Amino acid sequence: MKIKKEQTYIKGENDFEKNKKYGILLKRKRMEKRYTLEEVSQGICAPSYLSRIENNLVDVEEKYYISLFEKFDIDFEKLKEAKEQEIYNELLKCYLLENDEEAIELISNALKTGYYMDIEVELMILYDNIIHGLYTEALNQIVELNEKIQLLIDTELNFYIFLTALYAYRTTQAIYAYRQIIFLCECSISNTIFQYAVYDLALDIFDFIGANTMFLKYYYLLNNDKYHTLYPKSALKHQAQKIVIESYLIKDEEEILLDEILDETNGKCKEEIAWQILKLEYRKGNYIKCLEMLEHLDLSPKLIAFEALLALRVNDIKYIYRLEENKKNVNFRIFDESFELMYLACMQIKKYCDYKGAFDIFKNLLKLQNDQTYCAFLLDEQIIVFLEIALSCGKYKEAVKTISTVLKDKLIFPYFL
Repeated sequence: MKIKKEQTYIKGENDFEKNKKYGILLKRKRMEKRYTLEEVSQGICAPSYLSRIENNLVDVEEKYYISLFEKFDIDFEKLKEAKEQEIYNELLKCYLLENDEEAIELISNALKTGYYMDIEVELMILYDNIIHGLYTEALNQIVELNEKIQLLIDTELNFYIFLTALYAYRTTQAIYAYRQIIFLCECSISNTIFQYAVYDLALDIFDFIGANTMFLKYYYLLNNDKYHTLYPKSALKHQAQKIVIESYLIKDEEEILLDEILDETNGKCKEEIAWQILKLEYRKGNYIKCLEMLEHLDLSPKLIAFEALLALRVNDIKYIYRLEENKKNVNFRIFDESFELMYLACMQIKKYCDYKGAFDIFKNLLKLQNDQTYCAFLLDEQIIVFLEIALSCGKYKEAVKTISTVLKDKLIFPYFL
């Protein structure tokens, strides 16, 4: 379903705008209960006046809301207190802080109140499914919500489009993530938290697809002291992305040195800068340069997985022995299983020439990488390696079936233009 860009925007929060949501809630609640205007308005106001309240045609005195919500056994003062929290804003703050635990608690507490309508609940659960990596469930909700798009009010619609962009990015549907986020970037946004979240996600999407000009444009729109103070972790990540992008735009690739960039930034965000450079160099086929860079970094489970990926791309056996030694010095947690499987698959191929064994490892690795330790770059590259392994051991059809199963939630859904 397509909608026009003019249909969605974040409005100013004057009193009338704040109260509009209560009229919409009344209408939704009445329709959920299948009550008539006459049944709800009886003893309070004329049915025609209730209709005008529901359609936000009048500025309503609070006494009417108190009486009307009583018809649904809802305490308006408690409802108002819950609604003043602005649940979507709170969830977007959690997104910017990368605090999934707090987001889950917020959603749980909100659902317990019973003050949220069906569509609001669906949006909260959609967010919860995305951050939990439950992409099949998330896709099913997206399909259902697309059928209800005309029922969403402005804040809900904007939040929904943001979630579809996040879903598309997390499931590596780059072109659809780009279309969704560009739509929001070009909207007039007066809600600061929503603007931060949109630009923050946009930078990740632009970096992922290599849209450097767009990245720099929105980086400078997002970059301010308040954002850096409130969301330092996200700000640091984007600063690293920006530094690397500008360095590659200004200098020839042969001149790009990690130490040089770190000197320019006084050593700040070393890990993030290194990861950005490694990805860029890998995509250019500079595998040896990447391996040389890793010698100067503190290795982590993710970097061990990356080194294993590199070891598959070079013929020098010394890098296999180095990978074995490096792996001994890294602690793998329970949530790092996919990274460890990447190492094991590399060993099966390079040390034992066992492609069928590596194939079986990769079948488990891809699911864990998608569901447990999401990394868009690694997932994309591992799918390519998996297909290469499948060709080497005559299991190409099975590999395609496995990939289709793992990524079955990648369905092209309607986008907004």
